Amino acid sequence: MNSLRLFTASLVAALAFTLPGLAQNTHTVQVAPSGFSFEPQDLNINVGDTVLWVWNGAAAHNVNSDDGAFFSGLPTVAPNTFSVTFDNTFLAANPVAGDFYGYHCQPHQLFGMVGSIQVLPARVLTSTLAAGSVGDITVTGATPGNSVIIAYSFTGTGTIPIIYGSLALSPPINRLPPRIADPSGSVRISVSVPIGMAGTTVHFHAAEIFGPGTGILSYPASTTL
Repeated sequence: MNSLRLFTASLVAALAFTLPGLAQNTHTVQVAPSGFSFEPQDLNINVGDTVLWVWNGAAAHNVNSDDGAFFSGLPTVAPNTFSVTFDNTFLAANPVAGDFYGYHCQPHQLFGMVGSIQVLPARVLTSTLAAGSVGDITVTGATPGNSVIIAYSFTGTGTIPIIYGSLALSPPINRLPPRIADPSGSVRISVSVPIGMAGTTVHFHAAEIFGPGTGILSYPASTTL
């Protein structure tokens, strides 16, 4: 078995990587891709994540927070984009109950063109890894008892829409079996990394599952072994 296959086989049971810094998510929301809607309509995001709205429909639309926290301007047609970074500075300047930001398209609110952004404490990946040794990955900030799934790619980062937001991985994408967050909200996994993987870059993203069809993505991360 060559080193790449050996490393991939090891990941089926466990995984680890170094994290030189935290990388936040950018989640893409399509504006009217079909009819009067935002897709995805509702998002759970980490504090610090950015939401990018991208216009698709032929009609004129806008993005207007229900409480005045953000506003894209007068309705306009595609091509157009609008983004908001929901960091601590934004939350402090635009406080709402539970950090739950409902929004709508002004011309089409009565047609059901509404959405929401729930900002939650960050789900963070941290760990150490060195080729030829054993390393750990730790996911913190999860809800105790919830499932956490780690996905990885050897080909790069991407922007793949899934039900939890925008997955920052490029195909082919592999994933590990779910792990349950412990009472502190953490998941820790260890793996022995073959020395032959030195110099290989691996990209990672994790998701905490809240229930059927709902969850939240962690911060993404990449490392060169």
